[in-house]
Amino acid sequence: MKRLLVTGASGLLGSHVARLAIGRFDTLGLFQSFRPANIPGRLESLDLTDATAVRSRLDVFRPELIVHCAALADADRAQREPDLARRVNVDATATLAHCARQLGAKMLFVSTDLIFDGRKGAPYIEDDPPCPLSFYGQMKLDAERIVRAASDKWLIARTSLIVGPSPRGNRGLNEKLAAALQQGRVVKLFVDEFRCPVVACDLAAAILELADSPHTGVFHLAGSERLSRYEIGMRIARRFGWPTATLEAASIREVPMNPPRPTNLVLDSGKARSALKTQLRGLTEALESLSESSWAGRPPAC
Repeated sequence: MKRLLVTGASGLLGSHVARLAIGRFDTLGLFQSFRPANIPGRLESLDLTDATAVRSRLDVFRPELIVHCAALADADRAQREPDLARRVNVDATATLAHCARQLGAKMLFVSTDLIFDGRKGAPYIEDDPPCPLSFYGQMKLDAERIVRAASDKWLIARTSLIVGPSPRGNRGLNEKLAAALQQGRVVKLFVDEFRCPVVACDLAAAILELADSPHTGVFHLAGSERLSRYEIGMRIARRFGWPTATLEAASIREVPMNPPRPTNLVLDSGKARSALKTQLRGLTEALESLSESSWAGRPPAC
């Protein structure tokens, strides 16, 4: 059984990866401070920005596969706290990539559609030139370049908006929407920002399959539907019978933002669909297979 290290095991994606890996890999899940519940197997707290501690722990565990999900993924917070964001998103990735090379491990780094500027006017393929508009997008691009240069066996999995239950109950797009609706807050959702949302369990399964395959290089792992932010919110709310009176359609042009928000970040996942058995479903299909209770915290059966 291969030894697998999963970072960000208390997060939305990392928790799904760690849970799915049980029984298939000798798995060690790492978290910062919040210990996730309902994840069997080994879980340990480790500060990924402490390079000495990371190197020491990996020297003992000696993983053959590393799936690096941990990140400071709040783009607004990254913009406000650039030093912390760089330590978490770039420096920690560099430490893990160098460790992977020294151990001969294969490393999969989870990246984002936000490395693109949304101006292409067509779905982005893996070889399209990046041009991030935000500090967060630039950091993920910097980390991508480090992984390419530092590791002998590497994978970069770029993804989009992720929906599904998280250990804290506040990380998934659906969880954030539910909280806002329960509080009666007005939620402005853009009709002219397009993404390819993906369900966490589909994404986790694809990541594990990809990591344990002979494949290397860059793969786009996103859902099969191109949807606006407004369509995403309305489909989730209507599927579970949530009130929609406070969901308001808006245009990016009406809301001044700095940095500007990309408008069309549709990813072409054709390469992954050809290489993998795992299906990356569209949001509409995925919603039909998930109960509301499963999205509220328990692992979804998908």
